[in-house]
Amino acid sequence: MNRRSNATIRTPLWAAIAAAILAGGCGGASTTASPTLPPALTVTVSPSAGASAPPLAAASGSPGASATATAIATDQFTMSLPHTDAALEDLLPSAMGGIALTKFSEPVSSYDASSPSGDKLLYPAWLVTVGKTPEDVNMAIAWDPLLRVKFVVHAIRVPGVDAATLISTFSDAATKAGWPVSAKSSLPKPVLEITDPTAQAGGGLGVAHVYANGSVLYVIATDDLSLLILGLAGLP
Repeated sequence: MNRRSNATIRTPLWAAIAAAILAGGCGGASTTASPTLPPALTVTVSPSAGASAPPLAAASGSPGASATATAIATDQFTMSLPHTDAALEDLLPSAMGGIALTKFSEPVSSYDASSPSGDKLLYPAWLVTVGKTPEDVNMAIAWDPLLRVKFVVHAIRVPGVDAATLISTFSDAATKAGWPVSAKSSLPKPVLEITDPTAQAGGGLGVAHVYANGSVLYVIATDDLSLLILGLAGLP
């Protein structure tokens, strides 16, 4: 039996869900394989349900940001989650499809540093166009770490930038990266549908829907239309 102690799982968020789908869906983590998780989380896999939490991860943030961390325990692993921007986390849904979602937040720079692939390729170039860097901007994420529900949502707050500018510049960044972009008006909120060609070619979850309100850009990835509709309806 393999034990992993204080291992850091670093995987593109959209690709993490795609990998879980390819591996067989929403089952719980096994003690013989690393759980599929968002990046930059400290994970301890234990052989029993009585796993104790590892030391809480220190969250790095922009100057003046307060950061705390919360240990989330499941039957087979424990995660230390940063909370750099709790107010941003509060904008995201707490449950989806009857499943409670886990939330965390960190600077976009920390998210990007976890691996240079997937949606991480878009953020630096996009933020430069609105006069920001990944160090200036925080991201909050809500998802189910056990993947019982295939739904993940990001909220990215870009101070001083309005919703129309966020959408147009993000669309431009995706297009320049070679990611197909199309507008969708038949959902509860007007969104951009953006496709990661690499993830889609691999048979994974490569489509995300992007919406903005105020100075916050939201990105939802799911393969379930009903969850997409619920998720969009629940956003500010």
